[in-house]
Amino acid sequence: MRKYLFVLVALLVVATFSLGEAKIKLFLPPGEKNPDVDFSGITLRAIHDSGAGRILEWYAPLLEKECGVKIERTEMVDLPRLREKVMGDLLAGKPSWQIIEINPRFIADFALTGLIEPLDSYFEMFDPEDVKKYLDDIIPTYREFYMKWGGHYWAIPFDGDIHLFNYRKSFFENPKYQEMFKAQFGKELQPPETWDDFVDLAKFFKENVLPPDMYSTMWWLLPPDGSAFYFDIAASYGVRYFSDDMEHALWPRDKAVAALKKMVETVPYCPPGVSNFGFTETVDYWLAGKVVFQIWFIDINEWGQMGQPEVKGDVANALIPGYRDPETGVVTHRAMAPYNRFWIIPKNLPEKVKQAAFYVMLRVSSPVYSIYSVADTYCGMDPYLYSHFTDEAAAQYTKPNPLRGVAPDWPENIPTFSTFEEARKHLDGGLANLAVAFPEINWPGATEYTESLSRWVQRAMSGEVTPEEAIEKAAEEWEAIRDKLGKEKQKEYYKEFLEAGRRVGFWD
Repeated sequence: MRKYLFVLVALLVVATFSLGEAKIKLFLPPGEKNPDVDFSGITLRAIHDSGAGRILEWYAPLLEKECGVKIERTEMVDLPRLREKVMGDLLAGKPSWQIIEINPRFIADFALTGLIEPLDSYFEMFDPEDVKKYLDDIIPTYREFYMKWGGHYWAIPFDGDIHLFNYRKSFFENPKYQEMFKAQFGKELQPPETWDDFVDLAKFFKENVLPPDMYSTMWWLLPPDGSAFYFDIAASYGVRYFSDDMEHALWPRDKAVAALKKMVETVPYCPPGVSNFGFTETVDYWLAGKVVFQIWFIDINEWGQMGQPEVKGDVANALIPGYRDPETGVVTHRAMAPYNRFWIIPKNLPEKVKQAAFYVMLRVSSPVYSIYSVADTYCGMDPYLYSHFTDEAAAQYTKPNPLRGVAPDWPENIPTFSTFEEARKHLDGGLANLAVAFPEINWPGATEYTESLSRWVQRAMSGEVTPEEAIEKAAEEWEAIRDKLGKEKQKEYYKEFLEAGRRVGFWD
């Protein structure tokens, strides 16, 4: 009997210890009570840019069922104000929000303040196999460049962005245009393989097909985003932000100039004033049916299905053009992955609150919730997980979001695409470009570098300066920025950036 009691007590001790050490399961169904976590009594509030949508509010009832946490109404601000507002709030020492959206180019700047929480230890709350499965599911560009900096995880993704070649199907599938194009250029009328093809297409449509109030293509050139559209071309030419030793900016310089020259060749086929185009102009011209093709983010074609725009049912995407090496004949494609939305956690919060914030961030980021978010027309989320590109994910684009109802802020719950085939082709284009993704600058000084390059690209596209002058001036400014911020420190940061690129096979 005593032996039995001893064994029973021992088992109880082991069971109690096991419960105390239980790891949270990440992939339980939405809204299912999670037995290993209780955040009752904790309320979380987030801040997003106004285009991000209110996904935390959509899923608040389900998350409360899971772990007891409550989620207040998300504060929305215009995108240009988001960084400054959040940084000011953190520096004041009493965070107004427990979950904060930032763009990855700012992660290093925020981390250096010491006012946001590194997330490495919070992953340890969860089952290690689940964590590995989640991290392996994240597209490498987002995981290696945008979640990490300085050897730590700082951010959790909830939106991925990638540039693609977006085009009007009716113009490319028209038999008459196909015959005319082949007669003029000796090749098929199809999405361009190279940037030379891109220019040929622009020339053909404007000179042979389009009325005066329509244009072949256009570019988003307003700073700081114009630099990313330029680097769609430059990166395919083999240009990096700096030489490996960081002594020379925009290197190799001759390739950087050649890439900008190619971009400038498209100006005659763009709308007047294109050098001042930004988000609003590139979206409005596209949805109004004023442009045949453009380089833009993946969601432009989703917006083309909503309501009754001129392009409804006539949009598709493809692999971004590339640069053909004249010696080998090999075409290199590089698609920029700028912008993106990630969550961070302020450091100056009670530990239990930070744990609750991480739980909510990770759950909503995981495919359990996000497979529905990225397919929903009422938020700005785009795919960032491999699981977002499966047939299951494609099918979700043809259905309402089953995890939310309707409310004044999201008055409809409608499918994005009418057929599986449309959704499948849409995702295939996104995945093809993510396979050749090129990362934004992610080290301190990112804002200054991108602002500088964008201004000079803008001047070259307006004809104010030559491509040669623009690249030389931009390179001079970049090297001055590097020196002002501390050359040796900048070299350390850039070395880390290059090493991340080598880990994912972007360069040797």
